[in-house]
Amino acid sequence: MPSQTTTPRLPSPRASAAGASIRTPLQWAGVIAASVTIAMVVAFGWQWWQEKPLRDAEAELARGNAPRGLALAEYFLDLHPGTSRAEVARARALAMLGRADEALAIYERFGAATPDDLQAWARSHLLREQWSRAAPLLEQVLRIRPNDPDALYELSSCRTRLGLLADARETAEKYAALPGLRARGDLLLAAIHADSGATDEAILAFSRAATLAPDGLDLHLPPEEFFLQYGTLLLNQGRGDEAVALFEKSLAARPTAAAHHLLGKAYARAGDSDAARRNWTAAIELDPAGVSPREDLANLALSAGDPAAAREWLGPLTELAEGRSESAYLFQRLAALEKDDAAFEQWKEKTDALRAKEKLIRSMEKMMAGAPTSYWAQVVRAHKFATLGNWPQAADMINGIERTPDEDAFVSELREAVRTRGPLPALDRVPLKQF
Repeated sequence: MPSQTTTPRLPSPRASAAGASIRTPLQWAGVIAASVTIAMVVAFGWQWWQEKPLRDAEAELARGNAPRGLALAEYFLDLHPGTSRAEVARARALAMLGRADEALAIYERFGAATPDDLQAWARSHLLREQWSRAAPLLEQVLRIRPNDPDALYELSSCRTRLGLLADARETAEKYAALPGLRARGDLLLAAIHADSGATDEAILAFSRAATLAPDGLDLHLPPEEFFLQYGTLLLNQGRGDEAVALFEKSLAARPTAAAHHLLGKAYARAGDSDAARRNWTAAIELDPAGVSPREDLANLALSAGDPAAAREWLGPLTELAEGRSESAYLFQRLAALEKDDAAFEQWKEKTDALRAKEKLIRSMEKMMAGAPTSYWAQVVRAHKFATLGNWPQAADMINGIERTPDEDAFVSELREAVRTRGPLPALDRVPLKQF
C-alpha cells in the first residue's frame, strides 16, 4: 500500500478566534486590576493637576508670603467654591495680613487642620485682644509642638493678660530655655514678675536680659522701650542713679516724651530741679498733650510759690482732673495758694474720692493676683476689660461665669452693661470680703 502522508491541519479562522478569546479567571482579574489602576492613576493625576494652585498657595504661606498665598487660594476657590482646605488656607493668609475678623469667620466654620492653622486662628484672636479664646488654641499647638517658641511666647502673654501669672511664668521659663532665646525670655519674665509685684525678681530678669543684649537689640521691645521699662523699675525702687543711665540710653536709641519725663523724675529726686525742668519741658515739646510732665512742672511752680505759672501748666488738664487724682490734687494745692477756699473744698472732695477709688482698685488688683480664678476675680477682671474698651474679652469673661438665681446685683448689672456696651456699675459695690 502506498504510504499516506499526513498533512498538518490548520485550525479554521473561526476556531482560532474562539480560542484567542478564552481567558482564565486569573487572567481576567489581572485585566480588571490593570484597568482600575489606570483609572485611578488618571483620576489622581487629574486631581493633582487641578490642586496645583492650592499647593502653591500653601507653599507661599509656608514661606510667609501672605499676599501671594491669598491670591492663589482665592483663585482656587473661584474654580472650586467651598473647598475646606482652600478656605482654611485663605483664612491663614488673612490672619497673616492682620484681617482678623475675616479669618475668624472662616476658622469658626471650617476649623483648623494643622498646627500652623491653629496658631493663625489664635493670632486672629490675639489681634482682637481676645486672650481667653486664643489661649486654648495655643495650648493645642503646644500639645503637638511642645517647644514651639512663638506659641510659648504668645501663650505666656495671654496668661499674663488674664491674670494667670503662675501659669504665665511656667510657659515663659520654657520659652527662655530654648536655644538663643534667653534674653527675650528674661524680658518676658521681667514683665510677668512686675505684674506679680515681685519687683526685685523683675529687676534681676531685666539685668540678665541687659547683660545678654547690652544694646537692647533683638528683643520683643524696641531698645528705647526696653531701657525705659528697666529704668522705671529701678527708679521706683529708689535707685535713681542707675535709672538715669538707662533713661539716657533710651533717649540715645530714640528720643521720646516718656524717657524725658522719667529722666526728669530721676533728676528731681536727686535734687537737680533745673535738669528736671529741662527734661519735662523737652517732653512737652515732643508731646504737647503730655499729662505727667505738665503735672510735674506745675508742681515745681507751686513749690516755688508761683500760682500763675502753675495755672498755665494745669490749664489743659482741667477736664482730665475730674478723673485723675494727681491732677485734682494739684488744683487743690493751687486753690490753697490762691486762698480760694470754695475751690479748695471742691477739689479736695474730688481728690479724696479719686484716691479712695484708686486704693480700692489696688486692693482688687492684689486680690486678683492672689486668687486669679476666683469668682470675684473673674468678675472684676471682666469689669476691667470693659473699662479699657475691650468689650469682646469682657463678654467672654462675664459669659464664662455661671449665672445663679441669687446672683449679686452688681454682677447682673455688669452682664447687661457688657451686653449693651453701656455704663458700668461702680466698683465700690464689689463685696471685697467675698474675694
